[in-house]
Amino acid sequence: MKVHSVEAVAPATSANLGSGFDVFGVALDALYDSVHVELTERQHIEISIEGIGSESIPTDPERNTAGMVAKALLGFSNKKCGLKIRIKKGIKPGSGLGSSAASAAAAALAINEALGLNLSKLDTIKFAAQGEVASAGAAHADNVSPAILGFFTIVKSYDPLEVINLPLPKNVGLAIALPEISLSTSIARSVLPKKVDLSNLVHNVGHAATLIAGIMLNDVNLMGKGMSDAVAEPARAPLIPGLAYVKKSAIESGAAGVAISGAGPSILALVNTEERRMDEVAEAMRKAFKEQGVKSQAICAKPGPGGRVVSREL
Repeated sequence: MKVHSVEAVAPATSANLGSGFDVFGVALDALYDSVHVELTERQHIEISIEGIGSESIPTDPERNTAGMVAKALLGFSNKKCGLKIRIKKGIKPGSGLGSSAASAAAAALAINEALGLNLSKLDTIKFAAQGEVASAGAAHADNVSPAILGFFTIVKSYDPLEVINLPLPKNVGLAIALPEISLSTSIARSVLPKKVDLSNLVHNVGHAATLIAGIMLNDVNLMGKGMSDAVAEPARAPLIPGLAYVKKSAIESGAAGVAISGAGPSILALVNTEERRMDEVAEAMRKAFKEQGVKSQAICAKPGPGGRVVSREL
C-alpha cells in the first residue's frame, strides 16, 4: 500500500557536553519538533513552518535544514514526485538545543518512510546531517545522531561516519538555562580557533575520556568532572553574558558539571538526581542570569529516546 503522508517527531539535543566538541550528544525528553511530509505529483519541495521562532526560519529548501534533507533524499531515491513539508517548531532556533537538527532528523525519518527507502539508522543520520549545512555551514552529526538514535551518542568518525550509541546512568538529570540571547550557530562556529595548543588538546582528551569513564562506571559525578572544555568554550564565552557566573552558580547549587549546550547560548548542567534536584539547579542558573541582567528560561530534562514516525496516511 502506497503511503501518502507521514509525520515524524525528533527531540531537542545537547551537543559537546564540554569536552566532546562535534563528538558527544545527548537527546532530551523535554522538547520536540514535528515534521509532516506529503507526497505530491508536482516535482517541487514546498515548506511551511509554525511554532516557536518560525518567523525567523527560511522556507527556501536551499536554506532550510529539512528542505536540504528533502532535496538530498529525493535525489537519492530517483522518484518523480515532490514533497509538501509542514514543520512545527517546539524547539527555539538558535538556542543551542539542536533546533535545526530536530527538524532535519524528523524530516529524514518522515521522508525515508514516505518514499519507502528503508534506510538504516546510520544512513538516516548521514542524510539528516546534510541539513545542518543550512544552519551551521557544516554537515556535523553531533546533534542529529542523538536526535535519531536517542540517549547518548559518540561520533567516532566522519569519514566514514561511525556513531556509537550508549545508555546513560538512570540518575542523570539535565538542568538547562535558556537565556534570551540571539546567537546563531554559524556565528558561534566562526569564533572557534583554527589551531589548538597541544596542552588544550591533552586537556580535552583527558576530560572526554573521564566523561565516558563516568558513563561506563555508572558514576554521574565522575561524568561531570569530564565536562571541562579548553577549546570551544573559552572562544565562545564572550558571546554569552554572565557565562562564568552562571556556571559557578550551577556548581554551587550542586551540579556535577556544567557547560555551554552545543553552540549556546543555553547552559547545560549535569545533575546527579540521587543527590540533587534538577529544578533547584536550573533555577539557580536562571537567577544567576537574571543577576547579570539577562532573562532566561529554566528547563529540566532526562536523557530520552530518539525520533520516530508517529503517523502514516495511505
